[in-house]
Amino acid sequence: MRNFSIILVAGLASLILFGCSLFPQDRAIAKIGNTSLFTSDVEFLAATKPETARDRKSMAPDLQQAAETRRMAEVARLLFAGEQSSIQKKLAEGENGRLAQIYMYFYLQANMGYTNKALLDYYKKNESRYADSSMLSVSIPLANFRERVAADLFLEKNPELAARVNDTNKAAIIDSCRRAIMNSELDRLKKLYNVELVKIEPPGLEEFYKEHPEQFQTRAKYKLLSFSDKDSAVLASKIKGISTKEEFAKIAAEMPFVKQGHAIMNIGMLPALDEEVSKLGAKKFTQILRAPDVNTYYVFYIDSIVEPQLKPWDRAKDFAKSVVESRGDFPLDSSVVLATIGGKPFITERDVLEFREKLNPRQRMLRRNAILSNLIEEGLYARAAKEKGLDKSNEYIAWTRQITDRLYVRVLMDSVLTNTLGIPEEALKTAYESEKDSLFLPKSFEDSKLDVAVWLRIPDISYRREFVLNRQKYGEAANWESIRRAAYKNIRYNEFAGIQEREQANLRKSVPVAIIDTSWGLEFTSDNLAELSEQAKIQYNNQNTQKARELWEKARTLFPQNDSIQRVASFELASIYQDLGLYSAAVNEYRVIIGLWGDEPDAYKAYFMQGFVLSEYEKKDSLALLAFEEMLKRFPNSELSEDARVMVNNIKSGGKILEELIKKIESSPEE
Repeated sequence: MRNFSIILVAGLASLILFGCSLFPQDRAIAKIGNTSLFTSDVEFLAATKPETARDRKSMAPDLQQAAETRRMAEVARLLFAGEQSSIQKKLAEGENGRLAQIYMYFYLQANMGYTNKALLDYYKKNESRYADSSMLSVSIPLANFRERVAADLFLEKNPELAARVNDTNKAAIIDSCRRAIMNSELDRLKKLYNVELVKIEPPGLEEFYKEHPEQFQTRAKYKLLSFSDKDSAVLASKIKGISTKEEFAKIAAEMPFVKQGHAIMNIGMLPALDEEVSKLGAKKFTQILRAPDVNTYYVFYIDSIVEPQLKPWDRAKDFAKSVVESRGDFPLDSSVVLATIGGKPFITERDVLEFREKLNPRQRMLRRNAILSNLIEEGLYARAAKEKGLDKSNEYIAWTRQITDRLYVRVLMDSVLTNTLGIPEEALKTAYESEKDSLFLPKSFEDSKLDVAVWLRIPDISYRREFVLNRQKYGEAANWESIRRAAYKNIRYNEFAGIQEREQANLRKSVPVAIIDTSWGLEFTSDNLAELSEQAKIQYNNQNTQKARELWEKARTLFPQNDSIQRVASFELASIYQDLGLYSAAVNEYRVIIGLWGDEPDAYKAYFMQGFVLSEYEKKDSLALLAFEEMLKRFPNSELSEDARVMVNNIKSGGKILEELIKKIESSPEE
């Protein structure tokens, strides 16, 4: 792919598409606030995936993410209505880029130069060929089959090529044809639209030539006589006694002018000759020299030397231009036209400067010519896309809709979720002044806003859990309240995600959702405590342990002030972690239950399970023994106390009690 692809596609890699909708009707599959999620969104997302991953199951996570993003974008639209003009401006600035990619990846690559209508007509005539039970929807068949339909139509239109295609080579041939279409299109459009580069001479070339004459000198030239032999001793004997040019000329050959630093005809490179000429001057014999390229020995008589001369300006001009240009882009007025289309201005220096400004810092070193090539390619593809009506196509509309969602979400993230977390400015200032010496200095208030917001948003339960799990970090601290400032520095980064999740849940309340078409597997998880708990229990009973884990973790995150749900969530998550083989996480949950709710009547279960996991899975019998003994001390008559005593005795016996019990059970006759 050309330079345009390298720069533009790198910036928009997550949004590349290969297809678009073929039916004019764009149906809503979910209602999200004042907008919807559409079938064109499904089709667009499908087009970003390989053909083998376009079934409903594979598409579900991406579709769910698109729905969640649209919901948060709707929140941003409500909170930041004033940002609409700014976002529309950004969309307008990126229009050519989007159209160019639509043209490249949809029209050229996926469709192989055919229109949607042509593909759909061919599909309808050959529909049985593309039957697939996993297809996304009968209303958008080419979301699955676009590339296959395009390839088959291409072969039908090229019968000579089709005659050479079989099942073995078809994929390779079609891939080669797609590359050929892509690689030839830019030149075709340049000719079609009559695009020409404007020849621009760097300013001050002749002045540079005059100020640096040493760079424009001709090479020194030598007039030589030469004599050679494969054997250096034989050569030495043949020239013995020769001391004049006249004597040497009788056996030597006269050579054409030899240019300093250049290869010598029939000899090759001989740097030693340049050194001899520089040392001896004219009218002298060189010593015997070996020419490595031909493995022959030579002696030369230096008849004359033509010293370097300054090249005339007409000969030096092109070299002067290349030297000046190699030093970087020379300055131009922003109004200078760099390329024309049909004889009219197409790309100016202002376009180049604006393009460079949008690049990330490492890419801003790109030279003018590289950026100009990108702009020409982008401009031509965008123009061709508009002429073919691709700016009104469902895929372009869907892509623009998703980019718009991301822009609004970015506003929300920057303004609320990664800055103040919804806390008023005055409250932040008050907290900063109160705690700056212990928590925030040397950072200023402006630089500390997010830190202050996190400080104010961390719930008590997080400090309580930290005190239970990592008490050793806080020395002689008597309770969790006394560790808040020290603990804040240890837990703030992990807590930030939970704070954001709670803030998002609060914001989502303003945007109701309703699933219209349930066949797509969309699921908007409730932020309601009762519904979350119920769903978590259902998922666990259905053996969807991972989903149950996600729901209980969400419940714990969203309701930090509800001590009852925190306790229930810890019990449930401890069991789930154990099922998932996350034994350390399970032990930690049991420790939290004991540390925070150890006086509750059912706390004995946490003591027992902590000991059991430590002994059976973590193989930490000494810690397990402490857990069982503490349980028996505090709950001597619980329903699990007898089991705890068995575990204690077994650990103390080195595992012999249970081992013998197992043997006894195995040897007893079946009833």
